[in-house]
Amino acid sequence: MQKRNLTKEKIIQVSFSLADEIGLNQLTFQKIAEKLNIKYPSLYNHFTNMDSLKIEMTVYLLNELNQKLMQRLIGKSGDVAIKEYANVYKEFAFENTTAYRLLMSIPSTENSELFNLAKETTRIIRQILVFYIKDEIRLVHKSRTLRSLLHGFVSLYSFGYFHNNEVTLDESFESMIDDFISSLSKK
Repeated sequence: MQKRNLTKEKIIQVSFSLADEIGLNQLTFQKIAEKLNIKYPSLYNHFTNMDSLKIEMTVYLLNELNQKLMQRLIGKSGDVAIKEYANVYKEFAFENTTAYRLLMSIPSTENSELFNLAKETTRIIRQILVFYIKDEIRLVHKSRTLRSLLHGFVSLYSFGYFHNNEVTLDESFESMIDDFISSLSKK
């Protein structure tokens, strides 16, 4: 690859691809450079170190997630919106398993852009839940509950749980979301 064709986005995409192959913890500038067919010092023109690259990878990922959520939620409200949000989140996490682990390992407060993207994800949840809930404190609790349910489900599945042949993954997920929705009508 010629140096002038090297962009942050290209580096990020190759980094995700390589992390899928070798694991996130094995990712280094040297290995990324080999994959890009460049000398590794060229990467320092775009990122100060691996931590800054991982933060930018997380920013890229959260941007992608928020865009998908907003596209798929247009015109939806109530139960349909909650189910759509949950399905988009699950699909995104399952399609991006290595990247999802990165998303969960980077504190959102270290980088203002990342912090704002995480707030946007939360804002999307709150917009959906305000259909049911007017009380601010209860809205915070239910927003956290939904996020925890989704993250817990995705995380447990990625660690090898939920492989019962009698009940499908989708049936369990749907049951969980239905239980959450029914909890919204309770005070």
